[in-house]
Amino acid sequence: MRTSDDDKVSVAPARAGRPAARSRRFAPNEIVRVEVRMPAMIAAQVFALAADTGRPVSATASDLLAAALAEREGHCVT
Repeated sequence: MRTSDDDKVSVAPARAGRPAARSRRFAPNEIVRVEVRMPAMIAAQVFALAADTGRPVSATASDLLAAALAEREGHCVT
């Protein structure tokens, strides 16, 4: 992830799957759709946590990913 002077976030292609047709730049808190394939066991846990907390699955998954990235990087990822 890179940011520029105008505070846009540049999302680089993952170099796998179908390549992006163009460079993608988003506002830092803009919602971006990401398709993730995961084992059913993990998906069931995400769905159960979302149901337990009464939050959307996408918000729950986003929070879990942000927490994992923050742990990995040793700082807050928002």
